[in-house]
Amino acid sequence: MRRARDPEHRWQALLVTAALDGFDEIENWYAAGGRERYGEAVHERVLKELAGTLARMHKGRWQHGCLYIKHIFVKVTGEGDSANVQVALLDFEKCRQRLTAYRAASHDMLQLRRHSSWNDTDWKKLSYFYETAFGSAIKGLSR
Repeated sequence: MRRARDPEHRWQALLVTAALDGFDEIENWYAAGGRERYGEAVHERVLKELAGTLARMHKGRWQHGCLYIKHIFVKVTGEGDSANVQVALLDFEKCRQRLTAYRAASHDMLQLRRHSSWNDTDWKKLSYFYETAFGSAIKGLSR
């Protein structure tokens, strides 16, 4: 829960969100050995799920506006082929609807590229999954 106050203008805002029980910030998931524990096939599913989540948001012309890797949370339950992968995004304070899906996608994906720690191979996989889900290429997305 976040609370914001502006005593000069006498307004108050309150943001309440659902708890993300069982989700980990993706960098913490990596640091705790999630990739090694679940293997490369599940890691690719994490990237594919993230790509699909972002593409759905962007197709609706919604731009996150501040998409850093620390805003990506992941939850993996089960093992092997039956593992269930879920992805959640946080911090939509700067979110806005753009005139085109491409503008929303371009801004967020290029920003994520600049502020992520994925190596070239992982970024290429994420880009491929994203562009497949989004339905078109984003200029400058490939490293």
